[in-house]
Amino acid sequence: MKFSRNFSVVIGLLSALGLTVVLWFLNEKSEPKGVDFVQHTYAELYHENSNSSSLDKADEIYSSTLLGLIRKEQQQQIASGEIGKLSADPLCNCQDPASVQIVEITPGVSKDGQVTVRVTLLVSGMTEKLRLDLVRETGRWKIDDVTGGQTTSLHNSLIED
Repeated sequence: MKFSRNFSVVIGLLSALGLTVVLWFLNEKSEPKGVDFVQHTYAELYHENSNSSSLDKADEIYSSTLLGLIRKEQQQQIASGEIGKLSADPLCNCQDPASVQIVEITPGVSKDGQVTVRVTLLVSGMTEKLRLDLVRETGRWKIDDVTGGQTTSLHNSLIED
């Protein structure tokens, strides 16, 4: 009788553990990761026949905060007729998207709906390393800041006068 009781407890614990693993696995599969968003975005934007910029799809790519700053800068560029702070695509620090080769995209720390992703590119033969800070907005990942290369922080550079 004692053996069957202990056996029942062990079976119960194993069942609970198995259910926990299955639920974790389903959650991991159901919610897209920030790195997946970045990989998809770069693959869509930068390829051999590419002629678009992340700024052409800014609504889909950038957070509402960063998008507001980008739109304000673009309006100032139009009004002044000057090149301004967005003379290059922020996601490659380049003007020729066809010259971009994706070397590595690495996930970083994820916490409370935010994640950091590191991107290494070859742009016209030169290595470009970027850090992308992502946030979850309306159930989707969006880029909230770009750091690296010639830009210490895209967000900060767009709010500076």
